[in-house]
Amino acid sequence: MEKKMPMALWVMGFILLSLYVNLVPRLFDAGNVPLWFAYWTGFFLLAFLVSRFMLKLPGLKSFGMALHQGWLKNLGLGFMLAFTVYALKYLVFYQMGKFDVAGVRDVSFLLPMLGQALLAMFFSSILNDITIRGYWYTFFRRRQLLVWYVLTATLLYTLDDFWNEGIDPLNLVFSAVLGLAFAYTVLKTGSIWMSLGLHWGGNTMYRVMYGFDGQGVWVLEQVREAPLYDYMGLLVTALLLPAVYFLLKKKSPIAQEDFVRDGQVVA
Repeated sequence: MEKKMPMALWVMGFILLSLYVNLVPRLFDAGNVPLWFAYWTGFFLLAFLVSRFMLKLPGLKSFGMALHQGWLKNLGLGFMLAFTVYALKYLVFYQMGKFDVAGVRDVSFLLPMLGQALLAMFFSSILNDITIRGYWYTFFRRRQLLVWYVLTATLLYTLDDFWNEGIDPLNLVFSAVLGLAFAYTVLKTGSIWMSLGLHWGGNTMYRVMYGFDGQGVWVLEQVREAPLYDYMGLLVTALLLPAVYFLLKKKSPIAQEDFVRDGQVVA
């Protein structure tokens, strides 16, 4: 039988990745593009080192990144699903009078902004998906404890949002809803690709709406804040839960036996 890697090493690896993801960007200016590329590259290098030399795993594919059959389809489906749900949320906001639309911004502004949104949101999403969902999926799968995976990954994602949003009850519920949808897709597909698509699609639609400095595709005026908008936003976002459930309903759950070869749990 394979000797289990001590729990302390798994926790240590997670802390290293989490601190890198959340603290390093605070050390440089948000507009410094070369440093962002260096930051993203550094993460993949660190994740590889944690996998190979700390946890004795094959590498990045061990954290849910294996290019299995259908991985690109899962990525695309996730992206379109979350992008659509978020677009619906902002349409509901508009119908409720949360903001007025004064027009559309010039193409010379839109194209660079949308390109930046696609790129930046992809990397911000995949770093989070690897650190939380891919990393702990591997742990629970190798320990044959997948029954605890969705709960744990959802809790960790919810708590991880503290780095950006602090402690806010409604935001914690919002993060829990997203985290549950993300983790469920990993459990059902055995990889992070659909979760990444959901994460990427939702974040991209957010940037389409608000850009990086409040300037998105549409020129918004008279933006209003009220608890009702927050509750409605949460309700619409929660549509992701039944959506991913029915999308993956006919897919057989990942069985623990699928990861056992000759008496050993495989990566």
